[in-house]
Amino acid sequence: MQELVMEAILIAVYAIGVGTISSMVGIGGGIFNTPLLMIVFLLSEQFAPATSLVAALFLAVASSIAYWRQNPQPIIVKAGFFLAITTVPGSLIGVALRTLIESPYILRLIFGLSLMPVAIKMLFAVRREKGDICSELASYNMSDLTDKKLVISLLGGFIGGLSAGLLGIGGGAVIVPVLSILMGLPMHAAIATSMFTMIFTAGAGTAMNYVSGYINPFYAISLGVGMLLGAQIGSRLACKVNSVQLKRIFGVILVFPLVKMMMLGQMWLDPMDTNVLASTIGDIIIWLIIVVPVGFLRLYQLRKQSLMTTEKLESCDLPEHR
Repeated sequence: MQELVMEAILIAVYAIGVGTISSMVGIGGGIFNTPLLMIVFLLSEQFAPATSLVAALFLAVASSIAYWRQNPQPIIVKAGFFLAITTVPGSLIGVALRTLIESPYILRLIFGLSLMPVAIKMLFAVRREKGDICSELASYNMSDLTDKKLVISLLGGFIGGLSAGLLGIGGGAVIVPVLSILMGLPMHAAIATSMFTMIFTAGAGTAMNYVSGYINPFYAISLGVGMLLGAQIGSRLACKVNSVQLKRIFGVILVFPLVKMMMLGQMWLDPMDTNVLASTIGDIIIWLIIVVPVGFLRLYQLRKQSLMTTEKLESCDLPEHR
């Protein structure tokens, strides 16, 4: 019993960190939790995403309550309900697709290949100029959106819901860009509204997973409690902490568990599964092969941006010297 209690506490502490980061950037935390449950706690390819989605539901409810209490209140309810039209059926279809895939390794590949772009995208996170959130929220009107943008937004919502049900990630990695880029919400409002939409997305997927019997209650509750606490912290830090730097750091880190989950190092250096050290070394090498070029590309982009900024400043200064 003591071992179970200690394990639950450790999982909850880990989930506090995940919940804090996730609520700050508008994701469900599944990109952290699904690999953890599969690699560390050896949950199956069906149970890990289903259990992770429960934690995303805890996070979504807690974050939405915290954001709702803020002044100004950043959740655009109409936009959240609008996207839920397609995220909910998308989530249900995602769960159904996952249960139809019988090969565990095929699921691992789907998880890894689907989540890898999300992790790498974090490396390229850029700082956005902070505007006047009060005036931005007051001036926002969904009726200004064209029919084309609304249809594309619904399609994006469906893809976000599909990824939630299939991968157990909550769908925020897709929903936040849909809300901010296609629907024109300020970033803080897009993050808060994504969490609100996630209540319906994760709720629908969790209900279907429960009926299918794929949820591990112990890990779901342990993660959920930690996510509840983390959500309170993250929603308060969202406008104060440099979330861009956090995204970049965790983008680098997250590539490794995804490589590990796909067993790439084992297939390369330890195909017979007899030497854990050899497979781990293989995973590290593959991780470096992915991360290092991406890092150099990011440094090149930053250098280029810095030179362009310097040139603009110099061009602005020229008239003053004449």
